[in-house]
Order: sequence, then C-alpha cells, then structure tokens
Amino acid sequence: MKAVKRSWSDVRAETLSPGVIRRYVHGEQAMVAQFALRAGSGVPWHEHANEQISVLLSGRVRFEFGSADAPDVMEAGAGDTIVIPGGLPHQVTVLEDARVIDVFAPPREDWIAAQPVEAPDAG
Repeated sequence: MKAVKRSWSDVRAETLSPGVIRRYVHGEQAMVAQFALRAGSGVPWHEHANEQISVLLSGRVRFEFGSADAPDVMEAGAGDTIVIPGGLPHQVTVLEDARVIDVFAPPREDWIAAQPVEAPDAG
C-alpha cells in the first residue's frame, strides 16, 4: 500500500457540456471530483447508487430532487454542503458561476469505465 499525491492542475479536465468542466481522482473506496460550472449551465436529471456529498466552494446552484413533475428544490451557495443518498434522482441548475467539490462513495465506476484517469507516477 502506498500514498499517492496528485495536483488538480495535473488531472485531465473533461468538458461534459458547455459550462460544465470536471476533474476527478479516486481511490478504492471513494472519489473526489472538482467541477467548474458556468451560470446558466447544469447537470440534467440522473441518479446513481453512489452516495454523493457536494461542497459549494463558490457561486450558487439549485438542486432538484425526486421527480421532474414535483421536485424538492434546494438552493446552495458558498460554504454549503448537500448530502445526496444513493438512488435519489436529481438535477442541478447553475445560478452563478460556481466551483464545487463532490465526494462519491463508492467511486463512480461509470465515470472510470468511460474516461479512465491516467495512473499516477509510481515514484
């Protein structure tokens, strides 16, 4: 077993859609993602088995949970955290340019399979 150090600047940035940029690193049991989000962009309705904790570093976003027909709405800004249980449908609308850290447990295997992250240097 060995500790690994990564710099966010060395992690490949992925543009998921206009205004949504993601970087992530993962271990065996958890994943940390950093998002740069532009006002007016968003993440469409989805769900995953992974528990998610979102930490708003800056900006403002609106989360909607449950169903598109009658969602539970929660706005969050810098300093707020949102805990999203696995299996809960949700979407995000970016109200102000934002930086968000998301923690997933276990790691998002769908992300890893679709866009493998380069292995860190062994040295």
